[in-house]
Formats: sequence, C-alpha cells, structure tokens
Amino acid sequence: MKSDNKPIPMIDRRATFVPETINKEKRTIDVVWSTGAKVKRGGLWSDPFYEELSMKKDHVRLDRLNAGAPLLNNHNNWDLRDVIGVVEKASVVSKEGKATVRFSEREDVGPLFNDVASGIIRNISVGYRVHKFEEVEGKNEGDLKTYRAVDWEPMELSFVAIPADAGAQVRNSENLNLCTFVTRGDESMSEPIKTEGNAPVKEPVQPTIDQDKLRNEAIEEERKRTITIKEMVRKVNLEESFADKMIEDGVSLDDVRGQIIEKLAEKQKDNDTRSSNVTVTKDENETRVRCAKEAILNRANSARYEMTEGARKFANHSMLDMAREFCEAHGINTREMTKMELVGRAFHSTSDFPYLLADVANKTLRDAYAEAPETHMEIAREITLPDFKELSRTQIGDGPELDEVLESGEVTYGTVGEAAEKIQIKTYAKALSITRKAIINDDLDAFSRIPSLFGRRARQKEADLVWAIITGNPDMYDSVALFHADHGNLASSGATIDVTTLGAGRLAMRTQTGIDGATINITPRKILVPAALETKAEQIINTVIVPATDSNANPFKGTLKVVAEPRLDATSATAWFLAASPSEIDIIELARLQGESGPVIETQEGFEIEGMKMKVRIDVGVKAIDWRGVYKNPGA
Repeated sequence: MKSDNKPIPMIDRRATFVPETINKEKRTIDVVWSTGAKVKRGGLWSDPFYEELSMKKDHVRLDRLNAGAPLLNNHNNWDLRDVIGVVEKASVVSKEGKATVRFSEREDVGPLFNDVASGIIRNISVGYRVHKFEEVEGKNEGDLKTYRAVDWEPMELSFVAIPADAGAQVRNSENLNLCTFVTRGDESMSEPIKTEGNAPVKEPVQPTIDQDKLRNEAIEEERKRTITIKEMVRKVNLEESFADKMIEDGVSLDDVRGQIIEKLAEKQKDNDTRSSNVTVTKDENETRVRCAKEAILNRANSARYEMTEGARKFANHSMLDMAREFCEAHGINTREMTKMELVGRAFHSTSDFPYLLADVANKTLRDAYAEAPETHMEIAREITLPDFKELSRTQIGDGPELDEVLESGEVTYGTVGEAAEKIQIKTYAKALSITRKAIINDDLDAFSRIPSLFGRRARQKEADLVWAIITGNPDMYDSVALFHADHGNLASSGATIDVTTLGAGRLAMRTQTGIDGATINITPRKILVPAALETKAEQIINTVIVPATDSNANPFKGTLKVVAEPRLDATSATAWFLAASPSEIDIIELARLQGESGPVIETQEGFEIEGMKMKVRIDVGVKAIDWRGVYKNPGA
C-alpha cells in the first residue's frame, strides 16, 4: 500500500523530569524524555504488538530538538499560546534521551512554571515520528511481536496532566493510526523490515476488511474533521469561509493548525501596519500619583525629600486641591461639591487618591524605621522564616577529634553533636486613621509625621525584644539560664570595669568549649554597658597608659567597641557584658517573615470612620541561640 501522500503520524510517550535541576532564575529544568521502554500498541488494522524506541545515538534524529523544538502545554499545537517554552539542548546519554528546557517569561506561563518548580506538575511526554521500524521476534512462541523504531525523530516535548503510565498513552486528537505503517509497511522506509538476526521477514497477512464498517468509519472521521475545523476557526475569530475552504480542500487537522497560525500572523501584520503611527505614552495616573507624592513629602521635609520637575505642579496644592485634581482627572465634576463631599468622592470613586495617601504613609514609615538609632543589631543576626510555625534552629557541633592511626590500625568513626533552640515569629501591630477632616485641614502630620513615628516605634519594638533576652536571662535548650556559672559566662562576683575584670571575661570566652567539647577560642569584640557606665567604659577602653612596666599597659585599647544601651539601666545600672561578633558565633537571632524586611502598612477605606484606616505591623521572632558568645559581670 502506497503512502507517498500520507504524513507520518506523530505519537507521544510519558517520561520524567529531574526536579533538583530547576533553575528559577534562568527558568530552566532538565528532563528525561525517553528511555526507549516497550509500549503495547494496537489498532483497527493490526493485532496487538509492542513498540520499542531504540536509544542508540545513530537511531535518533535530534536535529529538530536541538534547533529549538517547542515545549508545549499537553501536546496542544494549534495556538501559539500553547507554546510554553523551548528545548535548549538535547542528547542521548546512556540509552536515555535527556534535554534542558526553558520556560517562557509570559505572564500566563508563570503559574505553570511555579507548579513545576514546586513539584505539582511532574509529567513529561515526547511527541515523535517513526521513519523506520525493524521487527524483533519474541523469545517464546505466541509472544507478541515487537517493532523497534531504529530511525525516529522527536518533534516536541510537553508537560502533561496525566501521570506517566505505559498503559495510558496519549495520542493526538486526530487519533492517527500507528498501525497503518507498522503492519502494512511504509514506503518511507528505505529498506524492508528485518529481524535482529537479519533474516527476511514475511509481509504481515492483511486481515479481511469489512467494507461497510470501513465506509461508516470514514464518514464518521470526515464528520469529526469538519466539526473540528469549524470549531478551531471559530475560537480564533476567523472567517467561516476560511474553514469552508480548508474542508473542501481536504486539509488534514495537522495542516489546519499550521494554516490557522499563518492566517493569524497575516492579520497581526495588517494590524501592526495600520497602528504603526500610534504613540504609546506612560500611564498618566501613575505619573500623577508619583508627582503628588513627591510634592507632599517635600512639603513635610524638604531637607530629606526632593521634587522632580513634574512634581512642581503640586508644590502649592493643599490636600483638598489634590483630591479635586484626582477626581477631575477621572471625569468627575466637583464644582458643586462641599469639601466633605469632595473628599468622600476622592476616596470612593478613584483608587489613585487612597493609593497616594497610603504610599506617602508607607514611605515615611519605612524611612523612619531605617534611620531609627538602635543598638540591638550589634548582638543580633537577621534570618528569615517561611511561616509562623515554631522552628528548631539546629547548632552543629565542632566534629570529633582526629585520632592517630597506627600501622595496620583501623580508622574509627566519630559523631557530630547537635543542639537546638526553638524560634517562632509573632505579629505586633497598631492601627491609625486618616480622616476627611485631616485632609480638609491640610494636616501634613497625619500623612508624614504620624507614620514616621510608627516606623521609629517598630524599630524600637525589635530592639525591646532583643535586649529583653539580655536583661531577662531566659533558659536555653538545656534548661539552664543564658548567663549561668554552668555555662561559664557569668562572673563569680560582681566588679567594676577595669583591665583585670576585662581580662577575666576575655579568658572565660576564649576557653569556652563547643557542643563536642573542643575549645572554640571566642574573641570578645564589644562591651555592652548601661548608659550609667558609658563614660566609665569609654575611659577604660580608650585610655592610653605609658607604663613604667609592662604590667601597667592597657591591652584593651582599641580592641573593644563600647555599646551603650539605656534598656540595660532599667534592670541594673552596674552590670556589664562582653560580646563576640554575630558573624563569628550566633548569639541572638531576629527572625523575619520571608518576603518582609521591616514594618508593613496595610490600608482600608472605612465606613465607621470618615476617611481611611491604616494598620502598621511587624512580623518578627527573637531567640537566644548560643551562650558562648556573651559574658556577664554583675558589676559593683
């Protein structure tokens, strides 16, 4: 049977992807698209048989994959939006087909890529065409025959919904029959089918064909082709006459897709030509909000916030003037409105004005937070946590000591110790409101000064939590207080700051042992003192002594940084502390919620108040992690 005008059908198989190879920045992942496993096949014109893909390098045509074959969504290929990526490179290694695919950066592809990255979408399918088979006889009489593809071509790769299952293979919607070119032979083959032993193979015996059944099936297939073509053309809003012409010309469904894409490309080209004189401008609403914000911030604090040229339009506008400007920009006639009505319309008829107020508040809040003078980060290290669940922060020990290995001796195994402190993020928040009266009165404090104070208070709250660890002396994982004689970080008796007491503290820190018992030689870098001892500490640390003898020298000159913290005074005006650098050893961790770097401001238009409500919150958790990095002297 001749097949010169019959296209070689494309088939697909399931494979797997390798999740650990995901690269979120480049949007790539490595996949295994075939292992050549046998798949049971069968159809109208043949008995059941096995199909096997040869994975020898010279049996697989990789040119199409390496030329940038498409990565499709579930084998759909009649709309350009079905292309979700591209095959970057492909190869056959150790009898496996492997490839690196890259996802499109289109917005509609983003959710698919996220599902792949999180392991929700896992299944890969390869669409391919077979150009040549060879027949492999079964080992036992009665075994199903195996047809091995020894010249085949991968056409595309797809992420699919149905799990990898050899018994549930997905075909193209046309349901093209693989068996028509397996059992009948195909003139695209350059030589007759042979067995592995190179013995000639008899042509398969053609079954008796029920002509009426064949005719009815042909009629049904043509009916489905007609309906499918009309549906495809209708979905992309092309003319019905275009569908009628393809039906009349006998265009196959594979070719229909290509012709539809070409037609859409022609229409797009015409549209681009007609719209070539259109000028694209930046969104005016966005520009208006930005300029108004600059003007408000400059009025509140001209030394900190500058204005661009565009913002000068709003330089002398009151808040009420800005509300009127935003309403009229959206086509709202404000001529007959009272001041209270005007502000109400600005809040409820446009999103720009509430966004402006929230943006001003957020800017002043974050700036004040960043500039607030606090000392807690001298002893704390920032981390991020994914959620509000309690999490164990595991400390890894120093490792076992290395033992001498004698001649013919055995190398013994050691263990690494662990310890864990538990940390959990909590939410701290406070609400404020911007009323219509504040806008009418042009009260700049409501938009800049008050949020600024909230920003400073958020920073102070974090500092309160960190210093409360030092003053509160909480229990660690071993049920012993942070500062305790058992931890070797508490002076046996209180004493004032001098060279001798500093030396005793440094010795205690240097001789600390780790989880596994090894000496870890921690160096103190800071002296933490209440405000009452700040001057005394600076005198001791910065005094230059010209000694008559070496014993009178000041070894701490320039080696310790004085950190004065008033929160310490409330507990003791005499106690002082030595601390290592948080980069050398964990002391206290300040955990933030992932994605947040400070306070967050949330807004809501209120009905119980005449204006807008704001809520400022921080999500943080604080925990002492290791006692070895700090030392306490109760003072005297």
